[in-house]
Amino acid sequence: MKKEKRSGASYIFRGTKILKFFALTAATAVFLSGCNSSKKTDGKDGKIDLSSKETEATTTTEEITETPTPTPEATPSPEPTPTPVPDMSDLDIDRLFLYYPEKFPVIDSSTARKPITEAIHNHFLGDDTEHLPLCSKTHGAWLNLADKVADLVFLVAPTEEEESHFREVKANIEMKPYGYDGLGFIISSDCPVKSLTQDQIRGIYECKITNWKQLGGPDAEIHPYFRDDQSGSQRLFEDFLWPNGDAPDFTKMMDHFYFEDDMEDITDAVSNDKYAIGYNIISYLDWAFEQGYIDLVAIDGVLPKTETFKDGTYPYITTAYVAIRADEPADSPARLLYNWIGSEKSIEIIQANSSLSVDVGESVILKYDS
Repeated sequence: MKKEKRSGASYIFRGTKILKFFALTAATAVFLSGCNSSKKTDGKDGKIDLSSKETEATTTTEEITETPTPTPEATPSPEPTPTPVPDMSDLDIDRLFLYYPEKFPVIDSSTARKPITEAIHNHFLGDDTEHLPLCSKTHGAWLNLADKVADLVFLVAPTEEEESHFREVKANIEMKPYGYDGLGFIISSDCPVKSLTQDQIRGIYECKITNWKQLGGPDAEIHPYFRDDQSGSQRLFEDFLWPNGDAPDFTKMMDHFYFEDDMEDITDAVSNDKYAIGYNIISYLDWAFEQGYIDLVAIDGVLPKTETFKDGTYPYITTAYVAIRADEPADSPARLLYNWIGSEKSIEIIQANSSLSVDVGESVILKYDS
């Protein structure tokens, strides 16, 4: 195969490329020579002479960095030294319940004694809400004491039914009187009859006297109110008027009698019925109702009040008791609080929260375990 014959233009093109190559090489040499000439050396070891006047001065800008002011470390506050809790045996009763509120006895009571139990609680525990007294009414409070639900109770003496329960659970009871109250008969302020004899009261509840006209009042039927037989005021009412135990069965005469289960309810009912008559504990009335809300009946001419309880002229006087289980140890919180009843402070609290004539007596033990 013959070689292709090149034309004259081809040779010209090749020559041009060679010229461009030599031109590029020369330019590079000049550039390198210029760079080296800008740095003067001492000609011996090739080092740059920085002291030469021919050296081009350069300007350096120093970067200023602000050093932050160190934050002083907070000095830790010293931990408070905990107040040591004294041993229980070293405390009087006030400080005992201050340091050990969980040791405060469970208190229970009749409704009439609720102001006293609340005041005692507040004296020792202030605004504490975890150890508030119970108020199971008289019957419930006695059972709670025997069954170890409550540790200390304020109420009237136990009935035969409650004593039967004490024997069943073999619970001996220690109790002492701390004051005297009264069972008062109440009427509406609109009722004109303000004084009755004991025989007249009994005649009303035996249905022998049924009209206020028989007592000097208006010609209107009498509306007698009563409570359930387990309430403290009901048992006192029956004991006072029928001491031989021959009280009528009021539940079988509901066509003539009116029933209310609560101390507040019977008071409200009588207050709103000008032909009604009922009864309640005086200290409860003084605590729960404003003066003038209800009128008290004078019995044989004597009104129920602290002075007539104290001098014994009022016929229906009740004894208020505080009680614990007889087997409470000498240093138990319940016994300590029981023994405290009778102190100057306890008497002050009782007088401030009831109409009782305060007179703390000796303890007696009722034995039911044999």
